[in-house]
Amino acid sequence: MSDGRLEFKIELPDEAGQLARVSREFSNHEINIETMCAIDTNVVIVTDQVVEARMALNSLGIQYTTTALLSQSMPDKPGALAEFSERLGEAGVSITSIYVLSRIQGATELAFSVDDIDKARAVLNMHESVPP
Repeated sequence: MSDGRLEFKIELPDEAGQLARVSREFSNHEINIETMCAIDTNVVIVTDQVVEARMALNSLGIQYTTTALLSQSMPDKPGALAEFSERLGEAGVSITSIYVLSRIQGATELAFSVDDIDKARAVLNMHESVPP
C-alpha cells in the first residue's frame, strides 16, 4: 500500500499550451500538484488528491497511468540519498521514480516508487498507516 500519493504519467500532444490546459483543469478542480516533471511531451504529476486528479484528466480525455508512491524523510546532507538507495538496492528493491517534495530545516522529504512496495517498507522500517 502507498502513502496516498500517486504519480500520474501522461503524454501530451506536442503543441503549445498543453501543459497550461492540464494545469488549468487541475486548478479548476482545486488540486494541489506536489511536484512534477516534464521532459518533452512526457509529464508526470504527483498529488495526493487522487480522485480529483482522475476526474480532471478524464474530463480532458487524457489517457494516463498511475503508480503508487511511498514517502520518506531523510537528512539534507551529502550521502543521505546514497545510503537510502543502497539500502533498497542491497535488498533487491529497484527505485523506479523519485521526487524531492520539500527541503526544510535540514530534512528532505522524498516521494518514490519501487518495484516491491512491501519489501521497501520492511527495509526502510516503514509501517503502513491506516486511513481514517
